[in-house]
Amino acid sequence: MSIPVLPPSAPFTTEQRAYLNGFFAGIFGLDGTMEPANNHSNGLHNNGQPSALSNSTASSVKPAETDSEETPWHDPNLAIDERMALSEGKSLPLKMMAAMAQLDCGQCGYVCKTYAAAIADGSEKSLKKCVPGGKETSTKLKELMAP
Repeated sequence: MSIPVLPPSAPFTTEQRAYLNGFFAGIFGLDGTMEPANNHSNGLHNNGQPSALSNSTASSVKPAETDSEETPWHDPNLAIDERMALSEGKSLPLKMMAAMAQLDCGQCGYVCKTYAAAIADGSEKSLKKCVPGGKETSTKLKELMAP
């Protein structure tokens, strides 16, 4: 089963389509099951492990940059190439954030900035958790992680 993606001809704005694609990705998950990837209401992933978005663990994942740092690429309407250009000269975690889909949907158990920070500091090993960003995001993350 593939994750639904709304076609450009769907009667939605680009922003609505990006949101709905992220929503569907969250519902259908990476493995195509009908179970959500997280249960943020109790702060646990489906495997019972604490979610990065839960109140008890949200502070354990800290971005390398301050929250006040400008992130002009944090816009789901920008193409990945545009986001990467805007992140030039920034730290690795911020470049990784620019490679994400920019929806802060929580599908991966993080928001874009904290997922990027977790990958950069080595606490998160998977580069394939950004479902709305799909293969394009995981490929770019792999490229950024290459020595």
